[in-house]
Amino acid sequence: MSSQQRIRDAFERLQQVFGKRPAAAQGTAVMRARIVDGTRCEASEGDWQFTLDMRTEAGGTGTGPSPGVHGRAALASCLAMGYSVELARSGFEPRSVEVEVQADYDLRGIVGMDGVAPDYVAVRHTLYLDCDGPRETLQAIIEQSQRRSIYLQVFANPQPVTGQVVFGSRPQV
Repeated sequence: MSSQQRIRDAFERLQQVFGKRPAAAQGTAVMRARIVDGTRCEASEGDWQFTLDMRTEAGGTGTGPSPGVHGRAALASCLAMGYSVELARSGFEPRSVEVEVQADYDLRGIVGMDGVAPDYVAVRHTLYLDCDGPRETLQAIIEQSQRRSIYLQVFANPQPVTGQVVFGSRPQV
């Protein structure tokens, strides 16, 4: 079975299940990050564990990618996977799907300099798609995929964010 067929089958099953039981599509993801030393974090979610750190120029040890690298990877990979899924669901088998994300920044914001926000100045993404098919059809699939991209929406639109502080260690469960 081709990877494109596997994707089509999986999404057809998900669509059937979610159509019958919408609650099955809803949940809460929990990511935890714990400082190990300086800026080095160990992050985990479910069975996934990885290390994040800052570059040595920012006081870290460079033992892992920074949160910014992970954020850009989240956007690029979410777009790439989404394009692959939508192309598969539409019966196309691309030869290659590659997404490049560029993010402009001004680090004065993270060091607290007045008048500079600690966010990206601009974010751009480019899809490199090698796939046979009518350009109009492929463009419609790409646009549909972008409308469904979680991380494109997270980057492009304000999200409700709340936070709290609990003084003391996290209770172990």
